[in-house]
Amino acid sequence: MFRDDNVQAASFAFLLGKASSIPTVPETAPAGGIGAKRLLAGLSRCVSVDLEVATKTRRIHSFAGVRLDTDESFVYPSAGRSFHQALDELDALANGADFVVGHNFIKFDKGHLQEANPGLRLLEMPVVDTLWLNPLAFPRNRYHHLVKHYQEGQLITGRKNDPEQDARLALEVFADQQERLLKAPSDLLVAWHWLTGGQHGSGFDLVFRSVRGSPKPSDDEASEAIFSRVEDVCCRTHARQAVDSAGEHGWSLAYALAWLWVSGGNSVMPPWVRHQFPGAGELVRRLRDSRCGDRGCPWCQEHHNARKELKRLFGFEDFRPEPAGEDGRPMQQAIVETAMGGDHVLGILPTGTGKSLCYQIPALSRYKKTGAVTVVISPLVALMADQVTGLEAHGVTSCVTINGMLSMPERAEALEKLRLGDAAIVLVSPEQLRSVS
Repeated sequence: MFRDDNVQAASFAFLLGKASSIPTVPETAPAGGIGAKRLLAGLSRCVSVDLEVATKTRRIHSFAGVRLDTDESFVYPSAGRSFHQALDELDALANGADFVVGHNFIKFDKGHLQEANPGLRLLEMPVVDTLWLNPLAFPRNRYHHLVKHYQEGQLITGRKNDPEQDARLALEVFADQQERLLKAPSDLLVAWHWLTGGQHGSGFDLVFRSVRGSPKPSDDEASEAIFSRVEDVCCRTHARQAVDSAGEHGWSLAYALAWLWVSGGNSVMPPWVRHQFPGAGELVRRLRDSRCGDRGCPWCQEHHNARKELKRLFGFEDFRPEPAGEDGRPMQQAIVETAMGGDHVLGILPTGTGKSLCYQIPALSRYKKTGAVTVVISPLVALMADQVTGLEAHGVTSCVTINGMLSMPERAEALEKLRLGDAAIVLVSPEQLRSVS
């Protein structure tokens, strides 16, 4: 069974240094130590907002705002203030700021604030959502949630979120993102600016204007930058199509470009990206795992060739000649080519004729091209270890097993390897499909 469940990215990246003469906030800037980081002066006048919402009632029970440029803050609940009075004070805190910062503000905090008081002025301000920006700044990073160090050491059942701390942490993340974006390749920054900037003055437009020191690029500049990022790492035909329709994709193409920047390894495109922007995964599959049929396309001729993949992965020059199909082609080859093409296939072969290669080659090829994980369901638990050992003998360490014979540490290690994107093939025994984990 071949299924694209995870688009993953590499554990390495080459960074083209980008010198910048953009002024930064002095290191003595306030806001809970945020000034110790390099902050672009054009992005320092902002207010960070964080809400805590009750799961059952979906009502806001606490919130906080922090001004980076003045080190003012406001926290609710606070003595003597009703909920609506507190919202007004939060709105007053945002007065004079250029934009709002928050982690998952667009899809979470903003909606709850609109329900509570649609007349808040801060709802009309440009927004920079650090959750949305994180996969661009850190495409190799597997973790995109807000890491709350102040909770370390607490019992899980006793953990409580601190909205003021979280608002300050969002500013720290924002500072880290600015530093990292300054090191990104210039053409990638041009592409991201055009794809995510929206209208002039939007939050993300402000970010990339400050990082690049330039206004939003023209359509021609963006097209040239996007094509320069994709022409050598994917199908040439699909690359041109993606560039021609770039305006339709926006954030999806931005995330796909981020993944392509570090493609070839094991970092995972965040699940929330695949959920909110399904086009990102679809673009990666179309660009790298969909054969165009053009014999002059270098990518497709190299990466969609079953014999070349057989040679690369296992060192064999050709497939076993027997058994052969009615057309004379080896059945191994026919099955592999059909699976690599993304078509449904049922292969029935005698024992000892190399059935394992029939799923291993398409699985490992697709993992390299798109980061997809292949699930193999097999009742032969005793042979699973042999499969892993056989692949490791050829230098393939991205196969894991999950079955009832594993110890708890072994099972946890396998699931962690899968979660972190280090697994191309997962061999699962049928009864494990009943397991929630």
